[in-house]
Amino acid sequence: MTRGIYNNIQEHPEYNSSEKHWHITLDQSMFFWYDLIVDPPEGVLNAIKDSINNFKNYVNQTNEKKFIYFFTSRKKVRFNINKQPRTSFFNKRILFVYFLVGSKNKKIGISYNDTDGIPKKVRVDEKFIYFSYEVDNEIAYSIHDFIKIGNISLGIESEIHYVGITADPVKRTLSRSHRGYADMLYNVSTSENDIFLTISTFKVMSHTKIASHNIDILTTNSMVYDIHLDKEGAIIEKSLIHYFDTKCQEVDKNAKGEFKNLFLKEMKSKNINSVSFHLEMNESTEYDVIGSRYIPPNVSHSFMWELNNNQLELTKFNSEIELLEKNKVFCLNSI
Repeated sequence: MTRGIYNNIQEHPEYNSSEKHWHITLDQSMFFWYDLIVDPPEGVLNAIKDSINNFKNYVNQTNEKKFIYFFTSRKKVRFNINKQPRTSFFNKRILFVYFLVGSKNKKIGISYNDTDGIPKKVRVDEKFIYFSYEVDNEIAYSIHDFIKIGNISLGIESEIHYVGITADPVKRTLSRSHRGYADMLYNVSTSENDIFLTISTFKVMSHTKIASHNIDILTTNSMVYDIHLDKEGAIIEKSLIHYFDTKCQEVDKNAKGEFKNLFLKEMKSKNINSVSFHLEMNESTEYDVIGSRYIPPNVSHSFMWELNNNQLELTKFNSEIELLEKNKVFCLNSI
């Protein structure tokens, strides 16, 4: 879809002078264990590059957006190679798998779906689990793909360390010379933690209330194009950086000033007075329980940046419902 398909609305003075609000939610995300990028098995890195490039091409062809990416860490988890998986004595459709969470052992029971055949053999090494259904035919999953797909809970949360923006996620995020990755490694022990990369796009809803005619316009910024693509991406990136305020991206006075000026120059000129966020995956797993040094880990994050007397104020909410009730702008059914 072409950006700005309804930008002729900006020709109407009443639209331009009316108060506006943005509400931003996650659109699509891709998740990768960075160990498979740093030390990939044969063919895996190319498969990851192809997957990200396909994602990029799809986004560019349907509704061009900037990509926002996160580097996160989580307590190191490996398969316990001294205890190979075994089926339950009482139910062959239940598989017991043994993990090392840090230095602690954890046994988890996994149920096969009714549509799954029961494998003839299951084995693990530290990083992969292998299912054999036929002779010389194995299906392998990395430990984190296995945990995520199975929605296995190990009682671990993730910490976010870096938020970035790019138009080319392969070139930008897969380079180990990336400053954000290097800074994170300075603060995070890879002997005790696993590192992850999440690449996301966001949906920017825009609400305009034309009070003189009692008209509410609910659309996306990409359709009315009040804010250009590059600035839209910068607003999303900076809003997230200043919300999480990680050690790798510590917010100083200069950064706060740049963030405020971005709002004053780009948003206030279009009468966009607040930007609210709700971060939550449609199908969340334990990997989506994230926080930072100042933000408690949670599966969802709802907050709002608002201009008040030319100052940016942050308000945090316990849920998206609480945010929307406070905002009195968007209804849940329309988002």
